Parts: sequence; C-alpha cells; structure tokens
Amino acid sequence: MSVSLKVFDDVPDCVGYIVMSADGFVEHSHGDLQNNEAVANLIYKMVLCAVKMSVHPTKQMSFERITVSDDQYVYCISCANNHIYAVKRRQESSTMA
Repeated sequence: MSVSLKVFDDVPDCVGYIVMSADGFVEHSHGDLQNNEAVANLIYKMVLCAVKMSVHPTKQMSFERITVSDDQYVYCISCANNHIYAVKRRQESSTMA
C-alpha cells in the first residue's frame, strides 16, 4: 500500500474505501468496497451530478464533501487532486451516546 493510502488506516470505524480517477476508473479499493464496481459506479454518478450544481446562490462553487448515511454505515465522498475518495464507516450507535 502506498504512503498516501495509509491515511485510511486512521479513519475511525473505517470498513472500506475506494479511490477513483476523475473519469471513474477504480485505482484502489479495500475492505467492504474492494472490487465493488456497483458502489463505485453509484459514487461516480453522485459526484458527476453534484459537480453540475453550485452550492452557492450567486457564485459557481462546487461541493467539498458528500455524506450518505443509513442506519449502519456512513459513506464520506470527496474530490481532490483529480481523484474521488470514498470511505465507508460504521455508523455510531445511538445507544452508545
């Protein structure tokens, strides 16, 4: 694993991740998301849709992060350096709070 991918080891409750190129090609994947082309395609489509919309009413500004969650998991998606990064994390239980 390259040095730049070791950052995923520090993500709390991380169960998997995907790193894609700007054109949606999966460059790295691990854990629950390893070789999961269906999830990679969904993430890529969400990013394509999100970059078409501005998050500011008067300025053309793109999103910084997309978070998708359900009862069990949270998917955190962001773009940087012409790559798409997505991490799947366990959702904190409301009983633990």
